[in-house]
Amino acid sequence: MERIIEPSLLQKEFSSLFPSLVLASSSPNRKKLLEDGGSYVSVFVPNADESISGLDLISAMEKNARVKMEAYLSSSSFNPMLPAISADTLVHIDNELLGKPKDREDARRILSLLSGRRQTVLTGCALYDKEIGIKVFCDQADVIFHRLSDSDIESYLDRDEWKGAAGGYRLQKNGWRLVETIEGDWTTVVGLPLKKLIEIKKLNQ
Repeated sequence: MERIIEPSLLQKEFSSLFPSLVLASSSPNRKKLLEDGGSYVSVFVPNADESISGLDLISAMEKNARVKMEAYLSSSSFNPMLPAISADTLVHIDNELLGKPKDREDARRILSLLSGRRQTVLTGCALYDKEIGIKVFCDQADVIFHRLSDSDIESYLDRDEWKGAAGGYRLQKNGWRLVETIEGDWTTVVGLPLKKLIEIKKLNQ
C-alpha cells in the first residue's frame, strides 16, 4: 500500500463534525489520528475490564468499547456538552486473536504469522453525543501483508513500533510498509473507524 498522507479527507471531514471531543483511550495512535485532522482532543484513560471470555468477537469488541465509555460517563471528568469516543481493537487470523505483543519475541511471532496472509481487524467503538445519546458498533477491515523475510521483520522490530500495538504494527508510522492492501476503512485498522462515526453523526444531525 502507499504511505498514508495525513491529514486525509476523511480526517478533515471528521474534524469538521467533531472539532472538540474526549477520547476515552490511552492510545497515542487514536489521538494522533484525530489531531492530525484538526480535532482538539482531551484524553480520559478509563479503568475498565476488557475481557472477551464467552462472547463472539463482535460482541466482545462492542462490550469493551461500551465499558470504557461507561467509565468515562460515570467519572468526575464527564462533560455532557462534549462528544466522546472509546474503542477497542483486535486482530484475528485463523482461530487466534492477536492483541498487543507481550514482548519482542511475541511481536516477532505475530509478524511471522501475518506474513503473506490476510488478517481481519475488528474495532469496537462507542460514541457519546448530547444530541445522539450513546451509539455502540463494531467495524472490520481485512489487511493483507506482504511476504516478509526474517530481515524485514527484524528491521521493523528494531523501530519498537510493535509496543502497545494490536497485531504488532502501527499503520500510521512504518507499518504501512508491511501491508500489501487493505479492504475496508484504513482508520479502522488504526483503531478508530472514522467513516462509520461520520455516517452516524450525519444521520442524526
